[in-house]
This record gives sequence, structure tokens and C-alpha cells, in this order.
Amino acid sequence: MNSLKFPQNTMTTEYKLSQGSLQTIMNGGNVSEPIMQILRSKKINSNVTDKERFRIVLSDGKNTVNVAMVSVPSNDHVLIDALQMFSIIQLERYVSSVFKTKEKKDSQILLILELKLIAKGDLVGYTVGEPTPLTDFEIAGSQSSEISVTPIKTKKKERSNQISRAKVISPISSLSPFHNRWVIKARVTNKTTVRTWSNSKGEGNFFTVDLVDGSGEIRCTAFRELVEQFFDCLEVDKVYYISKCQLRASNRQFVSLRSEFEMTFTNESIIEESLNNNDDIPQIKYNFTSIDKVANMDAGTTVDVIGLCKLASELKTFTAKSSNRELKKKEVLLVDQSNTAISLTLWGNDAESFNETSNPVVLIKGAKICEFRGSKTLSVPMGSQIKLSPNIPETQKLRNWYDSEGAQVEVNNVSVRSGLDTLPWMMFKEIQEGNLAMSEKGVYFRTFGTILLVRLDRAVYKACPTPDCMKKVIDLENGLYRCEKCNRQFSNFRYRLLVSMNISDSSSSQWVTMFSSEAEKILGKTAQEIGETLENDPDSVAKIFEDVQFKQFVFKCRAKMETFNDEQRIKTIVVKVEPVNFEEYHKYLVQKIELFNEMIEN
Repeated sequence: MNSLKFPQNTMTTEYKLSQGSLQTIMNGGNVSEPIMQILRSKKINSNVTDKERFRIVLSDGKNTVNVAMVSVPSNDHVLIDALQMFSIIQLERYVSSVFKTKEKKDSQILLILELKLIAKGDLVGYTVGEPTPLTDFEIAGSQSSEISVTPIKTKKKERSNQISRAKVISPISSLSPFHNRWVIKARVTNKTTVRTWSNSKGEGNFFTVDLVDGSGEIRCTAFRELVEQFFDCLEVDKVYYISKCQLRASNRQFVSLRSEFEMTFTNESIIEESLNNNDDIPQIKYNFTSIDKVANMDAGTTVDVIGLCKLASELKTFTAKSSNRELKKKEVLLVDQSNTAISLTLWGNDAESFNETSNPVVLIKGAKICEFRGSKTLSVPMGSQIKLSPNIPETQKLRNWYDSEGAQVEVNNVSVRSGLDTLPWMMFKEIQEGNLAMSEKGVYFRTFGTILLVRLDRAVYKACPTPDCMKKVIDLENGLYRCEKCNRQFSNFRYRLLVSMNISDSSSSQWVTMFSSEAEKILGKTAQEIGETLENDPDSVAKIFEDVQFKQFVFKCRAKMETFNDEQRIKTIVVKVEPVNFEEYHKYLVQKIELFNEMIEN
């Protein structure tokens, strides 16, 4: 990951660059932390939304090159601002790679992985030296060290398919669909089981592996007959040379890795195990997020989390109503040094094999943040990785903290939903006029309201039968239903509710959204019952919706300001519906009256 460091003293008038360093670097040599100047930078298109890529012209005071690239986080405006004309920088980590030009010629590229700002361009204001374009560098293949490899399962033409011993190794971060003469040296950090898929184009099986090197990480998938060919060739934690795979833009919906592209094995793909000199390939890359920060992140975000198992529920076995499949589930409470706890939901084999007797440290790479009624939990989606008490420094630090103080401290459990019972009383007008919904998390409150109108239009939909998925399915009109989120087809579905109601309290009215669990309480019917009735007798469903008008409840809500078609509006979701406790509500009214009287007297 790129990082930016500011030294203590950058305000100088004379700048000394590492003259001649570009000549060495572009011919395959190495220069330790060279000082360079940016003469020009240009943003280029990228498929990754959280990063921006720049092509820059670099000068070492003697020569210039226009084939330098750098990627920076899109929200790091300080780092982006540092890439301005005339800025003086130090290259702390970089790699050079080979790519194919449009004329099918080999050319060199310089990838900057980490830099330090020496002086911003607006303070420098001039070109240091009189540099000229560097044109006499060669491809660095002759400088590469020889590779010791073991060939693995070449399918055809074994001799021609093996990787050349003097082939240039390309960093993962340099891969692009626009050139295919590359070989990567990477470690397998995760490998899924063989899974099945089915859609309108057919069906088959697949598996994926996650690969990492010193520059980044990428996911690679094998389909159909290639599963049998490659599955046994790849083992977690081993290092391989891989080439001749197909590259495409990464599908951010299914790939949690922060890579711009993903790979697919082909009939021409080559895998060879590296038996020595693997110290330059890192182990699994983790970007840990502490549990207290998870509480403030949006649902659906994927994070790397490490925590100690403080408690675990019994293994629960039940049958899914929608599919009649037996499901197994376990809830694990994780804590960390932020004195915060969160619940991790495990399913299937993960739940069945989890042993909490020794309070293991649990590491999840690519955990998914879930939210329900204002509380946050974690799940382990497909392609994510879970490890118990891994041999990394963070494990020992967490264990030492728990043994010395963590077992006794009181933690804030962000998965507890009891907070809904103590929500403040507010009225819709207070939310609308007080800008309370402008915060990142929105505002939670409760109000005593009357239902004025319930929309039947689009209140019922056919949803994915998978327990954790609520995505609307596509009717393929052949007896099958496709879920785009799960990337699967099913022979059944389940009905769910997404009801829009207009509710009035004593101050104003507000359109709110209500999901199945709470809408069922008001309508007196399950989503499945309403959906099936709607198919045969829509008038009866319309009557059910009309009958709830003017009924009164306590609505516990979450309001947040959102932008739609360049227009800001408050979106209010009812997270819980309760019958009115008039004794409690009257106490609230008495308090409001007393407070109002005090204001008048003062």
C-alpha cells in the first residue's frame, strides 16, 4: 500500500537529485531510495473505486522517463496533492516490469509502491537540472536471477509450456488485460473448496485461490474441467510461478480483495512450484480493523478482523422453511484491545468445527459487516478466510492483553440490540428541522404514531431462499429463479415484505420503510401468507392493508439523510414496532410539560 511520510525539514531552496539513478533502474539495477522530481502527472482511468492511478514523468536531474505509475487511495487528498508538478519525492519501494506496447514490442514500466514527499511542487517551482529523455535502456530480462522451479501438471506440449528459467517476474500490481507476456511469483493465501454454479448458460463447478506478492494481491478462478487439472496443484502457503491466465476487471460484488483485476485459469495456464528463494514473497497480507471502528462502518463493507473468542453459543441446528435444508449455526463473541465486542455468525462446517474451550484468537480475512436493528455483526462470506490462533504477532499481543486485563474489563458490545429499549422519544418534526439525520450513522429514536396510509404497490417481492440473503430474484420463466447476489439459480423462492407507510405523530407525518419482521406484526400475516394470497386473491390483500390504517404503535426508527437524483431527503426505516405502553408514554408527556413550564418561568 502506498504511504506518504512528511520529514521534519523540507523548506530548502536547493535540491539534490539522485543523478543517473533512472539509467540504472530502467536497465534492471537497484538504487536505494533515490531522490526524484515529478515533472508531470496525469490521472488515468481505473476500475477500482477506492484507488486512483497516475502516470507521471520522473526526473533524476540527468534523465527523465514517462513510464512511471503510482496508485493512491482515492480519499487520500494529501497524497494526491503531493503528485503535482515539480514535487521532490523519494522512492522508498518500487519495482520495474515489462509490458507489451500497441506495436507488440517489449517496454519497461516503473511502479512506485511507496514514496516520501521531500518538497511540494508549489514550493519548488522549477525543474532541477537540465534532464533529457532516457531512451537507451534495455528490457531488464538479462538482469533477472535464475528461477528454480518444479513443473506442475502441464496438459499439452509439456516442453513448450514450461516457464523460461530467465523469464522476468512481473509484480501482481502491474498486471493488465492489455499485455499477456507475464509471469508472477506469488504465495497462495486462501483456497476454497470445489463449489457448483448454475445459470442460464449452463452449470459446472469451480474453485478460487487468492495470491499475494510484494506488490499486491489478486484472485484466480478455475472452472469446469480445469478444476480437476489444477485443484490438487495448489496448496495454501506455498509459492508458485503462474502465467498465461486471462485477466478481467474485478467484480467488486464478489471479490473482497483490493485489486483492480482478477484472473481465470485457461487451458494454456502454467503453474510451477518455487522450491527456494521465497523470502521475498510475503505471507498473507492483513489490514486489520479494530472492532470499535467496525461499529461505525457501513453494512456490506468487508474488513480484516482479529479478536479473541470470549463466549460462544451452543451449536444450533434447524431446518430452513424456504428450502427444507438442515442448517447449523453458532454465534461467537469476539473482543479486542479497544474494549469492544462483536458477534461473529458461523454457518455449516465452520460452526460445527469451532471449538471455543481454549478461548482461541479468531482471525477473519474479508469478514462482512452486517447490520440489524441498529446493531453490527460479522459474517464469513464465500472466499473469505478464517483462522484460529494463527502464528502472527497480533495473536500473542491479543492473548497477553486478555490474560492481563481483557478478561476483567467491561466491554461495549456493538451487537447488543437492547439499546432500542432506551431510545429517546422524538417527533418527526424534530428530526426534519433539527438536522439530526445528517450524521454518518443517522439518528435512532422512537415516536408514538398513527398509520395513515399503506402502499400495496411493490410491497411484496420474491426473494432468494438462502438464509442470509434478502436479494430479489429474477424469474427465468423456466421454473428457476436467479439470485444475482449469490450468483445461483434456485427452484424455489421465499416471499418477503418491503412496505412503505405514511405515519403521523403529533408534530408531522413521514413516509417510512418497514421490512418483513416488523411489517408482519402490523399486518397480522406472514410475508409468505401475504405473497401466496396475492397470487390468488389480490383483493383480500388490499383489504388487509386497508384494515391497518389508523392503528397506533410505538415506532422505533432510524433516520438518515440520503441523496437521490441530486436531491437530499430523509430516509426513515422502522427497525422495531411495539404496542403502545400508555403508562410509559404518559410519563414522557409529563416530563415534556414540566420542561416546557420551566422554560416559561425562566
